[in-house]
Amino acid sequence: MSLTLLGIGLLALWLYMLSGSKPSRPTRPRPAQPRSAQPRPAQARPAQARPGPARLQASQWERKVLTQMRGDQARFERTLAAKRNKHPRASREELLEIIYEEYIRDNR
Repeated sequence: MSLTLLGIGLLALWLYMLSGSKPSRPTRPRPAQPRSAQPRPAQARPAQARPGPARLQASQWERKVLTQMRGDQARFERTLAAKRNKHPRASREELLEIIYEEYIRDNR
């Protein structure tokens, strides 16, 4: 009887020690996501998303998008046409910004 109790006690002590032990593989902390990676609310985009000089011109957005697409002009035009169909009231700058942000988000 005492041997059984001793066995149960040792088993309970062993299980207690296992439950408090550290994992065998250390976990890496996840890097903080920048604000641009956080999902945006599904609301209509205002006409002027960034006021003042921080807003890029169409030529600057076009250069950024073409750089991401490795200079593929045909792909750029197809993507721009598709976005224009999806967002008919958006300006060229807004369309290029949407394309650039989606391309960056999808290719992480």
